[in-house]
Amino acid sequence: MPWLPLNPPLLRLGLYIKIDHPWLDHPFVRNVFTISSPTEIAIIRKHQLIRLFYDPERSHADVVAVITDPSAPVEEFEIDAETAQDAEADEQSILREKQKQIQSILLHRKEVEENTRTYSDATNEISVMLAMANAGQADMLRTATKIMDSLGNVLGLKDVALSLVCAESSGEPGQELAMQAMNVSALAVLTAKTMGLSQEEIQRVGMGALFHNIGMSRVPLAVRVKSEEDMSPTETKLLRMYPQLGKEILEAIPGVDPDIIEIVHQHREWIDGTGYPKRLFAGDINKLARLVGTIVEYNSMTGDRRSLRYLGPGQALSHLYKKMQHKYGPDVIDAFIATITVFPPGSFVELNDGSFGLVLKSNLEERLRPIVMLYERQASHEQAAIIDLARERSLSIERSIDARTLPERVKDALLPTKLNGYVLMGKQKKPEGTPS
Repeated sequence: MPWLPLNPPLLRLGLYIKIDHPWLDHPFVRNVFTISSPTEIAIIRKHQLIRLFYDPERSHADVVAVITDPSAPVEEFEIDAETAQDAEADEQSILREKQKQIQSILLHRKEVEENTRTYSDATNEISVMLAMANAGQADMLRTATKIMDSLGNVLGLKDVALSLVCAESSGEPGQELAMQAMNVSALAVLTAKTMGLSQEEIQRVGMGALFHNIGMSRVPLAVRVKSEEDMSPTETKLLRMYPQLGKEILEAIPGVDPDIIEIVHQHREWIDGTGYPKRLFAGDINKLARLVGTIVEYNSMTGDRRSLRYLGPGQALSHLYKKMQHKYGPDVIDAFIATITVFPPGSFVELNDGSFGLVLKSNLEERLRPIVMLYERQASHEQAAIIDLARERSLSIERSIDARTLPERVKDALLPTKLNGYVLMGKQKKPEGTPS
């Protein structure tokens, strides 16, 4: 049932209400909650919060029956002097908790900004590295190793989280390729850690992911910008040459590990023999190449919201699990899903209070309670808050939702077209002997 308008004099204990005023315009930690104390009613009156709604299904049935009885007189809930005095103390307590929440929001916003700068610096380095590789410069290995060392340092920390960042392309084709390389590499090394691979294997798969699309730079731009559905047979053939072209680029550079070249060459092969460029079968395909291929598939489905092939992260994971097991293998697909969870960064979700959220960051402690940017359904303002679900226990995710079903104003408020890059974040290891 939708929210119903609530006349302020009808405020009662047991009503599940929504305060439709900007979050910073009132002292409560949440805009949506069940009234559990007379002091909450007193605080609402004091701040003249008049844009109120209630949910009959989540409110106490006997209270709903009273306030909806047309024969009953409308009587305002009585606040005595003692309750009014208690309300002052309760308001200060609520404000202290709200201040903690504001500090948490500021911290998360700062974190997003810092991560965005880190992502931008890394993609610029990758863009330079790809150009150097295309020019046959052996020095590009030094840049690639530096990037992988940074990822390795994060992976060595106690816990590692995946965080969404604003990732806007400069419009240059090389920048798009660098962003794809960054995203696939971050997801690949994180999944490799989940799989318990050795440091050498993690380094190898990270490098392979970093170079996976290097051959794309030699595919005509007019072909690259098309979706495969719109390509002619000749254009499709040209596009599918990119793993072979990548192999040739890397083979011309002294010092590149042959195993890394194999990942680049095989990451679009499928175990049923229908992949490309060589139509290899099962055991002939490098396992690390299958892992990179799985992530490339996921990235291609979730990367461009303008594409007809676009799926949200949750829907893309479901597609991989249900439709692609026979292409890449359950060993790598299951590990990838376990790594980024059923609510990966970039997912739109609906919460148990009816609000919408965009998952910004996986939670180090509780994987099913991530950090979300929140937008409340039917709000008359455009203010989005950032909520840590591990801290805000009254909220939980009900389901993942398809972004295409969301109202445009919600999508605009949550900036879905800009938040499409990934960085890895870690928690520092505690010194020996320090309790956890």
